[in-house]
Amino acid sequence: MIELTPLTYFKSAFETGSFSGAARANGVRQPTVSTAIQKLEEALGGAVFLRERRGLVATELGKNLYDEISDPVRKLTGVTERMRAKPRKNLRIYCQPDVLVAPFAPVFRSLRQDAPELVLNFCDGADDADIGLVSELCCPSGHSFDMLREEVYGVAVACDRALAKAQSLGLSDIAGEPRIDRPYCPQANRLQGMEADVDVAPAQAINDQQVLDLVAAGLGIAFVPLSHSEAHKGVVVQRLRQAPEIRRTVGVSARKTAFAQDIANRFVALFNQNQ
Repeated sequence: MIELTPLTYFKSAFETGSFSGAARANGVRQPTVSTAIQKLEEALGGAVFLRERRGLVATELGKNLYDEISDPVRKLTGVTERMRAKPRKNLRIYCQPDVLVAPFAPVFRSLRQDAPELVLNFCDGADDADIGLVSELCCPSGHSFDMLREEVYGVAVACDRALAKAQSLGLSDIAGEPRIDRPYCPQANRLQGMEADVDVAPAQAINDQQVLDLVAAGLGIAFVPLSHSEAHKGVVVQRLRQAPEIRRTVGVSARKTAFAQDIANRFVALFNQNQ
């Protein structure tokens, strides 16, 4: 059985036209290449090169050998390094409290499959993150921003409420309805007419997933993106009439490092593929 190393030296010698060239290509001394080629010729029972003053000239056997092994040797060279598990790499992710992770789950799955060495670590603050899922207005300082989608706001109501059966809601329909407090959201108080009639909100949430759970429990309504309706089976998000349309742009932010920028670019590409 012929080992890979002599075949690698032979391939290099064939392509460079000399043992010295093959030695340089493989980072070894010339006698090492010469000895390996000699043993290869003994195993094959014939010469693979003619040694002439102008360099090596492949024999018929050498030409046939090159045609036979060139592609397999190329594929096998460095296979150990390619197959060796890459060192684990922490990807620190910040998700804005009013941005849900669920719509981006397929992207995270694809990203993890493409780069199995990544460990996804969600962190509390944008300052500690490599990338973030944020609205453009809340893009962290020092981060770039790439848009993923634009979202329109509506009113979240529990599925078992009469309000959920309407095609859309007007300001008069929600007058007097208690509202779940979302103190972290810059859009929460932008719509006049949604203020609750009670001095204290029935509940205060720290992220929108909690908001949806509280709305589904019948504790109140909330002003959230229409897309949130897909994230909770107990909630419907209705369009609102008689009020200015509120929109936001959601995207991926990235710290200005090569690693973070590369991940952000891949995230955007994968998101677009999943649309």
